Order: sequence, then structure tokens, then C-alpha cells
Amino acid sequence: MNAITALRPFLPPALLQGAAWERLCGCVQGLPTDAVQYCGFEFRLGVDEPAADLFIAAFPDEPSGRHFMQLGESEPATSPAGALARHLQALAAADSELGEVVEITGLEYDIAEVPPGERPPPGVFFKLRHALRHDPALTQRALKALTSAVGWDDGADVREAVERALTALPPTCGVSFIGALPGRSLRAVRLIVGGVNHGDVEATLTRLGWRGSAEAAAALLEELRPVLPTFRLALDVAAVGLGPQIGFELFAKSRSDQLDSWLTTARTDWRPVMTALVERGWCLPAKAAGLLDWCSLERLYDEQGMVVLQKGVNHVKVTLVGGAAGDGMSVASVKGYGGVLHARPE
Repeated sequence: MNAITALRPFLPPALLQGAAWERLCGCVQGLPTDAVQYCGFEFRLGVDEPAADLFIAAFPDEPSGRHFMQLGESEPATSPAGALARHLQALAAADSELGEVVEITGLEYDIAEVPPGERPPPGVFFKLRHALRHDPALTQRALKALTSAVGWDDGADVREAVERALTALPPTCGVSFIGALPGRSLRAVRLIVGGVNHGDVEATLTRLGWRGSAEAAAALLEELRPVLPTFRLALDVAAVGLGPQIGFELFAKSRSDQLDSWLTTARTDWRPVMTALVERGWCLPAKAAGLLDWCSLERLYDEQGMVVLQKGVNHVKVTLVGGAAGDGMSVASVKGYGGVLHARPE
């Protein structure tokens, strides 16, 4: 029994069950248990279907990383599986220079909106050791590593577009997370931008050339500030420039490391957030109740002893799409991101 299967009794039915649960289990079939002992789920809060996407980490010196190395060992170097295998092999090398750039390699499985029977390759995300700011050499190394890890043998045009986008960011900003999704038709790099001040949002989106109302986006963010005081900006940058959608990753508390926000927030922190989202019509009441139920700490016991199961909400993400005329704005989706720790105390 893998860790995902063991989680089944503790998943709120409003968030994940039925056919979506079966699709998720199919995606992680064959993965070693350590791959899902520390993982994340992405829940769509505004739709009825109880479905979720999955995020895991692949560490090159653990069974999870070795699994992906073996999986892609005989695949072409430019295929998603082959490229990921070679990326992890490079990280595993004792003298790896790549390890000076990439701290964690994460994999995102699109499941909730994928038609039955299809299994696209996972997206590849990096947590960088040093935030991208104004160091062209570091930026080039990080972007080249990412495009290579997803099999984009010629990703120069995308890298150049990302470099232009970085110059439009305020000096307070840093990009510590970057990613790419080889299963999607458009080649684009996801940038997760931290350090943007609320007062700089409108000007930043304008400089980036977003095709929506920067003023309306900034105003919406300010309206949410009483319950979601901290945010990161999510951008998809393709060769042609910034995509029509932008995302605000919103946090209930301020933290220096927002990757582990779910470990330090509780149900009481997220209750006013869920109330606000339901009132706006962005979140179904059943999904709000399910996300609050998600926040829990359990101690389980089996023949080998105690297992700790901790679940929490890390952040919510509001995705905005610009209007066709370039001056409108609408909410495309609202999602909740939950973390899971399922491991023995040692």
C-alpha cells in the first residue's frame, strides 16, 4: 500500500473522490512510497467535481529520484521522461554544478482537467537556491537547466522572453520558483515572483505588458488584503511574451519561506479566508468546508508503530485573465493548495 492509498480515509469527500481519485491513483502507480510522503494537492474551489492535481518532489539520492532516472534511462534525451532522468542524474553527481542552482526538483501532475485515459508528462518545477534578481549569469544557468529538464532542446526564445520579463520587476522582487509544463501545447516558463509590494502591483503589471486591467487587478488584491495579507505573483512567459493569465498566490500569514506555510497555519487562520471566498462566489460552500476539514494532525498506528499524518492549507490562488480589448479582467479560477506530511516520526 503506497502513501496515497493510505491517505484515502482522511481525504474530505468534497475535495477528492470517485473517478478523479482513481485517475490520481493511476498517475502515481509505480512510484516509491517516499515520493508521496511529503506532497501537495491542488483543489479547484469553484467547481463541483471533487478532483485534484498532485505535486511531489523528486530527490536524486532517494528512491523517488532513482525511479524517474530508471524510467527515462532508455528514452530519447529530448523526451520529457528522458530529459527529466538526465536532469536528476546531473543533480546526483558528486561534483554537480547544477546542485548549486537547483535546491528541489518538484513534479506537478495535471489530473483534474485531463480527459480519462490520458496521462501527460508531469510539469517540472525548481526551487532555486538563490533567487533570480539581476544576475544574468545565474538567470541563464537556471533557465537553461529548466528547459533542458523538460526536453526543450532549443529553448533560447523562451529564455530571452523570461529575461525581458525579469527586467520589468521592481528591485524588491525575487524569483525563487520556476517551472515548465511539457505536456501543454504552449512552451512557457512559470515564474513565481515574491517581494512585490501591494503599491507596486499596478505599475509592475503595466511594465510586464499584461493584457488586462492592471488597475482592477491591484484593486482586487487590496480588497483581499485583510484576510490574505501576503502574496506572490505567478506569471507564464512564452516566446511571444506574457500570457493572458496571471495568478496571485495568497497567504494567510507572512512567512520568509512560503513553501512550508501549511505547516504553520491552522483552521482558524483559513476560516475567514473561506468565508470571504464563498461570499464572492469563488468557492462552493462544500469546498470551503472540505478545505477547513483538510487542516488536521493525526497519529496513526500500524504493525511498525506510529505514523504522523499532518495536512494543512498552504495558500489559495486567484487566476485572472485579461479582456479581449486589453482593458478588462475576470477571475478564471480559484484554487486551494494543501500540503501533506505522512511519515514516521524518525
